[in-house]
Amino acid sequence: MLKNFLFLNLKSIRYRPVRSWLTIIGIVIGIMLVVVILALGNGIQNTVKSTLQMFGSNLIVVMPGKETNPLTSFFGGERFREKDLVALEKIPGVKFVALEDIATMNIEFDGEKKSTLIHSVQWTWMRELLEESEGIKLEQGYWPQDLNASEVILGNKIASSLFKNPVKVGEDIIIKGKRMKVAGILSPIGEQMSDNIIFMPQSIFQSLTGKRSVAMSADVKVLPGADINLIAKQVKFELSKQDVVRDFSVLTPEKTERIAGNVLSIIELVLVFIALISLIVGAVGIMNTMYTSVLERTKQIGIMKAIGATNDDVLSLFLLESGIIGLVGGILGIILGIGVAYLIGLYGNSAGIKGLFSFASLDYFGLFVILFLTFVIGVVSGLMPAKRASKMEPADALRYE
Repeated sequence: MLKNFLFLNLKSIRYRPVRSWLTIIGIVIGIMLVVVILALGNGIQNTVKSTLQMFGSNLIVVMPGKETNPLTSFFGGERFREKDLVALEKIPGVKFVALEDIATMNIEFDGEKKSTLIHSVQWTWMRELLEESEGIKLEQGYWPQDLNASEVILGNKIASSLFKNPVKVGEDIIIKGKRMKVAGILSPIGEQMSDNIIFMPQSIFQSLTGKRSVAMSADVKVLPGADINLIAKQVKFELSKQDVVRDFSVLTPEKTERIAGNVLSIIELVLVFIALISLIVGAVGIMNTMYTSVLERTKQIGIMKAIGATNDDVLSLFLLESGIIGLVGGILGIILGIGVAYLIGLYGNSAGIKGLFSFASLDYFGLFVILFLTFVIGVVSGLMPAKRASKMEPADALRYE
């Protein structure tokens, strides 16, 4: 009996291919989004955690903007006064305060012109900050010592692939019309921002941008054994006395990880909401398709009942068909979802973000549960049309035109 039902269902679906596939697409989109979330969720969290770990456990980051969304003001142009940030070094437990700033500038090498992000730094603390707290080391060259020397440090990708010809240590590049010597090249990090970075001394940066005695952010290095949370509160209190940047963030590694986790949760929630809408649309589509199928096959139902088919047989036939439609949508959604996650992982690897996707990290039990749920969604969506079909009287069905 089951074999005959499957044969009739597949024949019915093939008879209405366009309508069937349009119905299946709604399920496919919803399941694909769910699978992408499952496939990339752990990878994204691990990538964020590993990136945050680069900043070490003894570093406090100060930047403009509210802690709930610091990037809004961070890229909005607000800057602290240098003296307000330097004063933080007086707080007990603070080893040093490294001021930073960023700006997009035109750079030229070997006749080629490009535009990239330049970071203003203080060479005094740069080596310790990068090597000890962030794990970034030089692959070639040396760390500059003269705070006013026209020397820069290049990220690995800037040196190797930004221009047609690789930039080597000792060569000159022109930044906003000023000739700068390449003192060193950083080792590859595998993280997009760190590999595409240029460090320039603060004094020259300020002369080129015209922004003097200000800084966009600061890294506060805490002495070993000091209470980083207590120092963060003191930093916040001291900065509350200044009136240049009203909204600012004082981020410890723990707080930064929590904010990143909240952002990821919001993104996942939005995707789940979109997936649910797609599944609801797909379920309504299955119901509509099954109602139409019942009308088109009224005579077939009458013939089946006339030769001995019971109400339960007709009910099972239509429920199985709607379940198959849901199951096919689930299978295709899983395949497409894994494919999309795989492509995102490949793009992430090429951009220096590793570990976003792995076949080994897939939750295969979860995928099986998704398949089961799509079948159930299909069955539930086809329940009302199937009941209508099962209650048809054979004589009325045979007279239907």
